[in-house]
Amino acid sequence: MKTLKIGVMLLALLLAAMIMVPMVSAAETSSTSTQMVKVDPKTDTLGFVAVDVITIDPAVKNATPYYQILVLNDEGKQNLLNNIDSASSVVASDSMFTTEAKTSMKASLTNLWKKYPVIYETKKGGSGYPTYGGTITTIRFAPDIKGPHLTDQENLVLNNTQTMLNEAYTQKQANAITPMWATDPTHKRISYWAAYKESFPQPDTVASASMEPDSWYDSIPDPFAALVHSWYHYYDPALAKGGAPGQTLAWVTQAKSYYNSKDYTNAAINLGWASHFLEDVGNPMHTGKESDQISNPWVHSKYEGYVGKWWSTSTNGAASFEDIVKNNNNYYGYSDWSQGTMNLASYSHGYVDTIYTKVYNKGLNWDLTRDTSIDAITQNLIQATAQYTNGLALYARSG
Repeated sequence: MKTLKIGVMLLALLLAAMIMVPMVSAAETSSTSTQMVKVDPKTDTLGFVAVDVITIDPAVKNATPYYQILVLNDEGKQNLLNNIDSASSVVASDSMFTTEAKTSMKASLTNLWKKYPVIYETKKGGSGYPTYGGTITTIRFAPDIKGPHLTDQENLVLNNTQTMLNEAYTQKQANAITPMWATDPTHKRISYWAAYKESFPQPDTVASASMEPDSWYDSIPDPFAALVHSWYHYYDPALAKGGAPGQTLAWVTQAKSYYNSKDYTNAAINLGWASHFLEDVGNPMHTGKESDQISNPWVHSKYEGYVGKWWSTSTNGAASFEDIVKNNNNYYGYSDWSQGTMNLASYSHGYVDTIYTKVYNKGLNWDLTRDTSIDAITQNLIQATAQYTNGLALYARSG
């Protein structure tokens, strides 16, 4: 009898253990995602830092396709003149790079800056996006300059200046612009942490797969590869053009389907692909200023190189870009991730003039030294991109 009682007790304990173990496992599995907090992207300000935003008056943009040279600050003007001095070509017969041609070009630029002066009007920004309490600086022509349009000869000077810089840039670079974030580590780390924090299976696979879309078009000959690549990794909300929203939606839908059928490896791969296209539009260079970037590809490249170089390094007590992603437990939730991608692009697009202008002022020979104003805007972009990607991973796992 005693033996029977002991057996019954052991059986009861075993049954209890069988019941309790799954309950504990379920709690552990979901503990990461239950710590995640859904926030409204329209009102979210927590963790975002004050930034100084630049806007360029439409009258300046309409005056010339090369308006970026006109809006340079004093540092930017000097850097441009220095870039002209240091520019060289492997083509010995290229007359643009002679000392005489450079002297003439610099004199013409100086005259244009005197003829079309710009002013900088700064005011306090609001407490939310895009400044989060920082400032907005509008660059416009001086009051006595009334709606100018540069002459053909003046535009030729600016065109020749950009041509010289781009040829010099091409000589220095092994590869031309690739339309992506500084892929390693940016895509990898944002994708990894989103999957990890949302309890998505195989976060390392998600991270690895997030790198792959940039090589999908390698077999297509240029310039078609660059055109196809740019289209699918881009969305301009001002034009409502670009393929990134459709790509994000297509691959996250596949990820969700694989997850539901318990094929976790393919689910992770497809989530990584979806994450890539979403994260791309978190970079302002993927959301506008198309003609400017064609004319000045080095600006795009310099900015991405900057983010990649300083990804894991904090400065002045501020968190590193990696820490911003790792420690962010907020997410934006969408049932339509085409719309989610467009919304992130709209957020990012609000900084495109600022980032482009700040990098252009640094000049072609910028050695990527730290810049606190570029850091602050990048921190906000990285945080927003991470919160969108967190939501994407949760959607692929649970809808």
